[in-house]
Amino acid sequence: MQDNIEAVLALMRYIYDHIMYAELNTKSDYCQVCGFDGEIQVVEEDGKLVWECPHCHNRDQAKMNVARRTCGYIGTQYWNQGRTEEIKDRVLHL
Repeated sequence: MQDNIEAVLALMRYIYDHIMYAELNTKSDYCQVCGFDGEIQVVEEDGKLVWECPHCHNRDQAKMNVARRTCGYIGTQYWNQGRTEEIKDRVLHL
């Protein structure tokens, strides 16, 4: 979204004119190890889903900040395996 502000503004105008409720969710996670600011990934390790920085491969949840919308609210805690799988399987529409 940061690379195409005109498209974001056009989308916001469309939402304003045509949709009663909509939202734009961004993924601005942060790795405290390397300073990565973007989307921390969910990867599988030995049959378990874990969060991993795509830049330095940090997997220490105490050294990263992840925020996702779950159940209508933005949460910053880490989720159980079922919810993490649901987050991993989400489809990016834009």
